[in-house]
Amino acid sequence: MLKRFQRLWRRDRGSAIVEFALVVPIFFMVVYAIFAFGRGYSRLNALNSSIREGARKASTMPSALQHRDSITRVVQRFSSSYGYAVDTSLVVVAFGTGSDTVRVTNYAIFAGINFFGLQSITVTRAAIFRWEYGP
Repeated sequence: MLKRFQRLWRRDRGSAIVEFALVVPIFFMVVYAIFAFGRGYSRLNALNSSIREGARKASTMPSALQHRDSITRVVQRFSSSYGYAVDTSLVVVAFGTGSDTVRVTNYAIFAGINFFGLQSITVTRAAIFRWEYGP
């Protein structure tokens, strides 16, 4: 009978569940952080590709300033193919001597993901292509 009570009241009984309860919240926070940063990096990659495509379109036009709406539509359409639509009010098209610039300012990378306040991180990206239109 004494051995039965000793087996029931061993000190290591239940230690696995306590260790599991201590480790699981940290593990899920790490997994969620990986998910959040992966999604943010994906949004940044889609933004860079969209701006590059808009600048390429701007470099083939006679005057980028006259075709600003079509360039912003190209940026929005290209970004929506990745699943992230860029707000057209953030797209700035500039025409300089020998180059066209398409820039997006104050773009929120962690939009929709609240992980320790990271939804407020914004970036500015620009792409410059040489103007290919010959007079």
